[in-house]
Amino acid sequence: MLSFRRWARSVCCRCRSRRSCQFVLIVWCFGVFFFACLCYELLEERISQTIRAIKCSNEESENFLQQLCVNYTRGLASGSLCYPLCTDEIRYTECLGHGVKPHVLKASWKGKDIILKVKRMLHEKRVMKHLTENSPPFEVFDRNYFDVNVNLSYINFILNAHTIVDKKVFDYLYNECAGGDGILTYHEMWYCFTLLESDEFLLSVLLQDTHSIPNLYGTCGSVFGVEHVPGELLETLSRLLRDERSWTTKAKLGLALLDMIERLDKTPYGTLYLCDVQFANFGVHELDSGYLVKPIDVDIAWLTAQMKQVMVDGSRVKCKSDDDCHFISCLSKCNAETHYCEPHFYSNNLINICRLIFTTDITHFKFGLFSGFPPEIEPRLSVLLQKCSMPSSRPWPHTSLVTIEQLRNLLHETINLSN
Repeated sequence: MLSFRRWARSVCCRCRSRRSCQFVLIVWCFGVFFFACLCYELLEERISQTIRAIKCSNEESENFLQQLCVNYTRGLASGSLCYPLCTDEIRYTECLGHGVKPHVLKASWKGKDIILKVKRMLHEKRVMKHLTENSPPFEVFDRNYFDVNVNLSYINFILNAHTIVDKKVFDYLYNECAGGDGILTYHEMWYCFTLLESDEFLLSVLLQDTHSIPNLYGTCGSVFGVEHVPGELLETLSRLLRDERSWTTKAKLGLALLDMIERLDKTPYGTLYLCDVQFANFGVHELDSGYLVKPIDVDIAWLTAQMKQVMVDGSRVKCKSDDDCHFISCLSKCNAETHYCEPHFYSNNLINICRLIFTTDITHFKFGLFSGFPPEIEPRLSVLLQKCSMPSSRPWPHTSLVTIEQLRNLLHETINLSN
């Protein structure tokens, strides 16, 4: 390819005069400038469109809630949150963002903030498919139909058909979907199936009262309300980095994260695996004696049976290295002989929290929640972090309770240094 200088010289040689050569170069430069400006305008417009697509609209959110309340008054939507939402007991405050995910709205209720998550409505053809398979040819559905249809279509699918769901889960779902009259209409089933296709909603139902994830408050149509867990861990950490004695608070946050890991390992349906581990996905409650940490985004989190199915599906992927087989935070391996991903998981919540939250630089331990600890503690802490950050050599590793206890003792020792 000719350089610009050689190209300019060739143009000048073909020109009859110096003035005509200058004119050609000026026109060329103007054309390049015009083309660059056009590209910039198109890029700017595309960025603006993208921002508008993901940016919350208060007007859109308020209109949605108003229409939902219209459907509620007409008997088309039901749920325990409909009455407080449509009588201004629950007051919308702001939209926190949406894109391909459901809308996330913030509201106030009984003097505290709550989060309203909105599931996009299913297309009617999909609803008709669910309602016509093994369903009676009429528009009102009884409890028996609900139990059978929901069990076959959703719950067992979500749990990979290996777990018997507690009856109270069906009771809760039916009461939310059917409303006060105990009868399910076609439109109520439409809303119900829409919610049941949300993994996050089902996890909220299955794990309510376990303190593993934000508490579920109820539903209204395609909206479900959950506990607002304030203070994202990332924001808390950024404040701590400006505090010379921040390691005391960091140690308390570390203890809260270890407690969270143990809760996630002991759900009634097995371990809840978090596969999108990052600071922004954790919220923090401040307590008198420390902190309570909960994952606030469980879109990419699975119970044990689900996780195994995810890994089986991943084993159909061709690979060249282990990196090709990682599912965001969840680590797998590439089989060197078959060049397919293995259907196994080689990390767990402790490993992922250690390598992505406690430290983000395994070699030097310069970043992450546990950076900047006192010199009396840091050498021993580095050894433990090196140990718990490495992927296991065995598939489906259990959480090392010994490592958790060693970390917990060291963090307590750190806190005692400040007393």
